[in-house]
Amino acid sequence: MRGDDSGCVLLIGNSRWHWGEMVGDTLRFEHSPPDLSRIGPNLLAWAAVGPMPAQLAELQDRRVQLQDVPLQGCPPWLGVDRAIGAWQAWESSRSLDLDLSSGLLLVDAGTVLSITVLSPQGSFAGGQLLPGYQLQLKAMARGTEALPELTGWPEWVQPFPLETAAAMRSGVVHGLVAAVRQAEQLSGAPCWICGGDSQSLAALLRAGGSTPYVEHDLQLRGLHALSVRFSSGTDR
Repeated sequence: MRGDDSGCVLLIGNSRWHWGEMVGDTLRFEHSPPDLSRIGPNLLAWAAVGPMPAQLAELQDRRVQLQDVPLQGCPPWLGVDRAIGAWQAWESSRSLDLDLSSGLLLVDAGTVLSITVLSPQGSFAGGQLLPGYQLQLKAMARGTEALPELTGWPEWVQPFPLETAAAMRSGVVHGLVAAVRQAEQLSGAPCWICGGDSQSLAALLRAGGSTPYVEHDLQLRGLHALSVRFSSGTDR
């Protein structure tokens, strides 16, 4: 690892690459298709849940894997992105002095909607996985003859629309919101939301009375924080 925090971090997702780069004192984010030209010596750390290019084989010393994340109780099959996000949500909650006596709930609204629960001691305590917004729409379109291919969140969601496309969107959105609300009720813990659909999902939850903490790029912040810890000599 480098001895400073300049440079970038990379999280390889299921559908896109996610970058975090220090510009001055600010960590800036970018989400894009795979871009091999950016893989180089300024890459501080990387992690992957999606397909990895051969170019990263020479940078294995900068790879963050599950065992590198200081989150207790992680089973060996847990995705490293979930572990990084949950650890960062816990650290952010502590810095905000939130009440963590009931633990913590993290919702990652990406390709898959992952719900992760941490115990009051900050260790992994389980979770739920279900298809995310776009994946559910894609499944309906590809699994039927008549339903259309759709993209994008609706500006407004009717409860019971007449038109087919609106009904598809409404069903998926209300299903995701219901899943998160039930998780909030079952856990009784502060809820963090991250991922590509975090802002849209959080807005609907707030309309229903929930008060989630939203950090779109929580995993990238966590990955950068881990790279700094490693470069400063903290044991991996």
